[in-house]
Amino acid sequence: MSVITEPSFKILVASEDLNFRNNLAAKLRMDKFEVELAIGGFHLLHLLETNNNYSLIIINENMKDMPGFEAISLIRITKTKKELPILYVSKNDNEDEVCELVFMGANEYIVHSTNYTPIIERAKKYYKLITSIAA
Repeated sequence: MSVITEPSFKILVASEDLNFRNNLAAKLRMDKFEVELAIGGFHLLHLLETNNNYSLIIINENMKDMPGFEAISLIRITKTKKELPILYVSKNDNEDEVCELVFMGANEYIVHSTNYTPIIERAKKYYKLITSIAA
């Protein structure tokens, strides 16, 4: 007898903004995602070193302890865009910043206002992509 289990899909949200972290985590959990939180860039990297089972990372703008592009470039040393997708969320819609962050290794750049729907929809997109590959 075989047991069918759904592939694990864990999201790591990194932001020093407490409201953003908690609001996004709550909305993701309402959609049944498993979510862990990092309070900054160094915390994000520590969690990645000690726990290698994340399926998606969401980084909210530059954190005081580390610029977002630096966190992304350090993650990309060991994980490709396909192995570990990264969504970068910012209030800035500067085209040069978007290009730089995608070049540095972000899979997507999301301009955020108060609407979390675009972030949730991207998480669902990567969930479908990863679970279809695992099936």
